[in-house]
Amino acid sequence: MKTDERILHFFAEHEGEYLSGETLAKNLDISRAAVWKVIKKLTEQGHTIDSQHHVGYRYQSGKVLSVPMIRQLAHSDWQIKLFDVIDSTNTYAKEALTRGDITKPTMIIANQQIGGRGRLGRTFVSPADTGLYISFALPLPVGTSVVPGLLTTGTAVAVSRAIKKTIGIELDFKWVNDLLFKNRKVGGILTEAVMDFESQQVSAIVVGIGLNLQQPQNLDATLTNKVGGMVEHLTVSRNVIVATLFDEFVKLYAEYTDGSFLKAYRQRNIVINQTVTVKYGKELVTGIAKAIDEQGQLLVDTGDVIRTINSGEVLKVQLPNNSYHG
Repeated sequence: MKTDERILHFFAEHEGEYLSGETLAKNLDISRAAVWKVIKKLTEQGHTIDSQHHVGYRYQSGKVLSVPMIRQLAHSDWQIKLFDVIDSTNTYAKEALTRGDITKPTMIIANQQIGGRGRLGRTFVSPADTGLYISFALPLPVGTSVVPGLLTTGTAVAVSRAIKKTIGIELDFKWVNDLLFKNRKVGGILTEAVMDFESQQVSAIVVGIGLNLQQPQNLDATLTNKVGGMVEHLTVSRNVIVATLFDEFVKLYAEYTDGSFLKAYRQRNIVINQTVTVKYGKELVTGIAKAIDEQGQLLVDTGDVIRTINSGEVLKVQLPNNSYHG
């Protein structure tokens, strides 16, 4: 790893702190003169680093998302687009793909969404500074086969791996797209297709990920007991979380069709062996969720037949002690 990358990693691990030149030199095993030269180089590259005489250097990330920082922290080289405020990252991705403005795999990040969307037309509350709102815009070569159930379930596992590495907590899943912590929804995944008008074939996929790192404030009364946050106080840079999620998703996307992640998804899924009601198109299916198959589909025993549900949403799940409130 290059010296400038090592310094950025060290800043990310000590976000908000002033670090003396001596501290940086000692921890990175370089001279103080070398520290000064690298700081100057990073500033010229667009990084904001505050310098205080006799105090040291502080990378001014704070609550600010930074493409240069994400670039340095991540190993993946897909394109990145960052917005402070946007209507919806998924909406932007779909429109940009349709217009041909995005032609390569791209990660779109927003600090705040004013029109965040969930499944079934619901709103996804997306306040500034306390969450992450990311969409992956994925153009598809002609003839590419997509397995939606595996892509959505695989994305959940990729997110959970990133959160475990950065925040240190384990997420649970509610098939097919809800991310849970301590029996509250802390995130969701929305996978959408983009159709080519002339061929009427799927030309691209958008995978949207909304995460409540901290619990949103001023929630509607109907959501207060359902929506949660992962931590009370965020001590890890969001840039670190984004970079880690970026790498986990890119790795997952390259191999998701083999379903190698399904064991991890099944182990953390709350619906297996529970009585559920699933909205499947215009139909409501009630029964016992028996398994998640090799395509990421939910198998529901209605008492008369085993139904294979390849899309939809679990509206109700009956857990012991009524522990889940979503």
